[in-house]
Parts: sequence; C-alpha cells; structure tokens
Amino acid sequence: MGPRRVALALVLSAACAANGEATSDHHEHAGDPIGTTSAALSGADPVSAAVAESCTTSVVKGLSTQLVDEIQCMRPGTFASIEGASGFTLGSAVFPWLQAPARDALLAAQRERGVTMTINSALRTLPQQYLLYRWYRSGRCGISLAASPGKSNHESALAVDIDDNAAWREAMRAHDLVWLGASDPVHFDYEGEGQVDIAGLSVLAFQRLWNRNHPEDRIAEDSTYGTATEERLAKAPVGGFAKGAECASPTPDESAPPGSGGGRGGPLGASGERRDGEGQGGCAIGVARGTSRGAAWSAIAFVGLAALGRRRVATSRKRAPAQRTGASTCVSARLPAPPA
Repeated sequence: MGPRRVALALVLSAACAANGEATSDHHEHAGDPIGTTSAALSGADPVSAAVAESCTTSVVKGLSTQLVDEIQCMRPGTFASIEGASGFTLGSAVFPWLQAPARDALLAAQRERGVTMTINSALRTLPQQYLLYRWYRSGRCGISLAASPGKSNHESALAVDIDDNAAWREAMRAHDLVWLGASDPVHFDYEGEGQVDIAGLSVLAFQRLWNRNHPEDRIAEDSTYGTATEERLAKAPVGGFAKGAECASPTPDESAPPGSGGGRGGPLGASGERRDGEGQGGCAIGVARGTSRGAAWSAIAFVGLAALGRRRVATSRKRAPAQRTGASTCVSARLPAPPA
C-alpha cells in the first residue's frame, strides 16, 4: 500500500471514530486475544501489577470468581453458568456467567437453531473491566476502546458476543436476545423479563470482600464506584482474598430490598455474635426484647420465679418426678410487664 493510500485509510478511520461508529466496547476473542503475558503473576500480586505486566483479563479470574460468589450470597440465584452446557464452545478468556434468565434464553436460542454456538465474551467483572480500561488509557495491549468500570454492557451479565452473528439473529431475537447493530455486530443483549441491575451489586460485593479482609482499612459499603473503591481494587490480589464470599442467613427484616447488602441477618452476624437473644448453645426466655430497664426487670422476675419453683418442688412430694433427658431444658415463662 502506497503512502497516499495509508494516509487515506488513517483519515477514514479518524472520520469513523468522530462519527461515533467506533464507540463499542472492547471484545476478547480466542485464547489470549489482546496480547501476551509479559511476566508471570502469582495469586497474591495486586491488580495494579496486572495493569503493567499482563494483557489478558483471565489473570483476575480468582478475584472475579469471589465477586460472583459474593453477589450470589447477597442475591441468591442472580447468576447461572454456561460452562459445560451442551451446544456451546467458549473461548478460553470467557468468564462463563450470565444472569439466570439471560442464560436460559441463550440455551433456548441454541436449541432452536440446533448448531454449536461460539461465545467469545459473557460476564465481565469489575476487576476485568478495570484492567481493560487501564490498558486502553495507557495505550497497552492493543486496546483501542474500552468503557470505564461500571459502564460496559458486559458488566450487567446480560450481554454476549458470538461468532456467526448474522446466522443467529433470528433465533436470538425469538428469545429476547437483541442484536446491538452494525456498530457492534457480534454483540447481543438480553432484554426479556427477570433482569436485574447488578452494577451496584458488583461494587458492593467488592467493598464487602475488601472490608472482610481489611478491617483496619474499611471503606464505605455504598455500592458506588468512587476513588476509595478504585484505590482498593488496584491493591486487591488477582487470585482472590484470603477470606472469600460469606453467606449469612436471610435477615428477618423483609423491608430491606433484595441484594441491598444491608442485612447480615440470621442468628449470627458478620462478627459471629448472636443476634437472636440466645447465648452460644443457651436458651432464650420467652419474653419480647425491650429497653435495658425492661431487660433488667425481666431478669429480676425470672430469679423470683426460679425461687418460687424451688419452694413448690419442696412442698409437692406427691407429684411424679419430671422425666430427665440428656438435653438441657429451656423454661419459657410469662413475666409481668416491667414498671413504666
């Protein structure tokens, strides 16, 4: 190609970008699609090291898996895996998770057409998008365009990139998987029922994981991707934290929205302390909790009832003795109301 043709091609490329035709997000294809790893990273290396020493998002698979697990703890059933599903071929860089209804729609589209579908991208987690954006900003790894964390459709777990997109459009459309268009021809978005906005959940999942592993350097669990969260994300280990996802029992407060992360409910809280009025292996008194004054009155009344019970046992020899078992016995007593 002569110098004039090269110059013309560069002008045309610049014009396309200016007209918005090159605004799609980056897509990974095949094994190590955007370069090679220039230095081996250990699982304990920070994400910031991957920015300078790696060119594949698979390097943060361990941390990404913990984020998925944490979101599943906060909102069970959010994600479903396409790994191992019959009729699919996945690129080695694919993180094989989608929101459950999107996964089901994809399986249905594949069954309808009846041929193997090749997927090159599915869910992209917060650290994966962080890497792509940093590579794009620094001019590394051949990334010509990447959305900032929180702005990519792939972070929603509702998007897939596939081969042979034109042949799949009819079957995909029949199951609410909508082709994005000529600006990004490999890309389909699920637009059917049951989808969830997980942008805040993904950030909150990371914030919870960080705080669980760094109680000395806690950040706000506010679901917002701000400076504090970004700084900790850069320091997070690519292989995942020492303490991973933590699933607590559902909170009894049903007013909290699903996935809000506001409740570490159940009898045990995040600190391991009881939250149901019982000691570890002890018995609960059948009295509603109240103020500290009411609790003190209940304790005094209980002591009085116990003394009364001993007096009755001493004077009631004709009654049959209670059957003894190996288990401890809990006494539930209706106590008088504490003084106002």
